[in-house]
Amino acid sequence: MKIVFWSNARNCGVTSNLAAISIASVMRFPWKIITLENHHSLNNLGCAFLGMPRTNILCEAGANYYEGGGSEGFIRNIYRGNYNQSLLEQYIQEVIHNHLYYLPQGQVIPSELFDYEFNHSIDLIFQLINHFAEISFIDTACCNSLSSKTILEEADLIVINLCQDPKVLEDFFLNYNSLLSKAIILVSKYSSRSIFSIRKIAKMYRLSPEELLPIPYNESFWSAYNCGSLVEFMISNYLCKQDNPNYFFIQAVKKAAYQIMKKVELRKVAQSEKLG
Repeated sequence: MKIVFWSNARNCGVTSNLAAISIASVMRFPWKIITLENHHSLNNLGCAFLGMPRTNILCEAGANYYEGGGSEGFIRNIYRGNYNQSLLEQYIQEVIHNHLYYLPQGQVIPSELFDYEFNHSIDLIFQLINHFAEISFIDTACCNSLSSKTILEEADLIVINLCQDPKVLEDFFLNYNSLLSKAIILVSKYSSRSIFSIRKIAKMYRLSPEELLPIPYNESFWSAYNCGSLVEFMISNYLCKQDNPNYFFIQAVKKAAYQIMKKVELRKVAQSEKLG
């Protein structure tokens, strides 16, 4: 099942929200989740989960420098027809034992070529991913790349990441309104002091406030995210009490994870009934 994290603008928390929510999801639900990107990024999921320099990731995931490490090597083997059911396991890295995995980047192949090969091989990529894990969380580029368009079309659920910038909000609701039928909306780095509160955004765009999930800004979270210790941060704060300064951030992430996973469960039930 493909869960796509996407935004119509940069700096709206796509990567950070995906990282936090994926950890919270596997801490509550018994699913196996694979996380990956469809684009190159220096500040990627691997940095948040593992804190590894790019060279270490390249050495550990993918043996041949010239084919590309991690996702590049995985996709290039599929593109060339050199694949079997166990290919993915040669490239993924475990983040949380038996539950959360990451398909790292090597960033050897040029971005345009990576996008082309990803899009060309997309059906087989997700066949192999679905064989290994029940759910994939995809950090999807906001640009109109070939693979982003395909992933958004084929997504089972789109987690839309917005912010309190009126230009971002206007652009999304003007140009991407069609995505709302299969979406959950997060409002990243949320501040209750902004004039664009959840209630105001909901009123402006004729939504129920319950349809918008705020993810508040949290300095400790961003410190852990930038230092590659996000797993430790989420685990140590997951059950924190209300007097903890991280409490409201953790509760927001847990609520988002819960709503996403409940939609996954409903989708799986509907698919089972359809097949049965």
